[in-house]
Amino acid sequence: MKKLFLTIVLLFSLSSVYSQWSYQLVKNDFDDPYKIAYTAENNDAILKLENVGGSIFFYVQGGYYCDENPSVDLVFVVNGQNIKFNIEGFVNSSKDALFFTTDLINSEMLESFKKCNLVKIRVNESTCTNEIYSFNMGRSTSALNYILGK
Repeated sequence: MKKLFLTIVLLFSLSSVYSQWSYQLVKNDFDDPYKIAYTAENNDAILKLENVGGSIFFYVQGGYYCDENPSVDLVFVVNGQNIKFNIEGFVNSSKDALFFTTDLINSEMLESFKKCNLVKIRVNESTCTNEIYSFNMGRSTSALNYILGK
């Protein structure tokens, strides 16, 4: 019985290691409810996916960004290999969200996003910050499927 209990606890703990995304249905009383998926916090920021009118927004929420369109380096770690992208991000009006793409589905990053187990993000701003974030991406395909309603 002890072995069975230990096996169950071990399996549960391993599954939580890979379940890096949290899911939420957002209701703000103005718009139709919409789904978001987000990761654990890193450097006071979280990585998010959001479906807005059929486009999948991929972005970091948290921190402060002073450049409207900072240069962003993304490194997706897939099977120990670094797949690098340099993109121009864009910041929301309150300067607390940095968007990488407004449509992940049609982005060149999509396959790397689905396969990676870690993403590293460096924000290259001219005056405010040179912040580096790292997010565990376990189950990123499941998060994407949740956002897509699959």
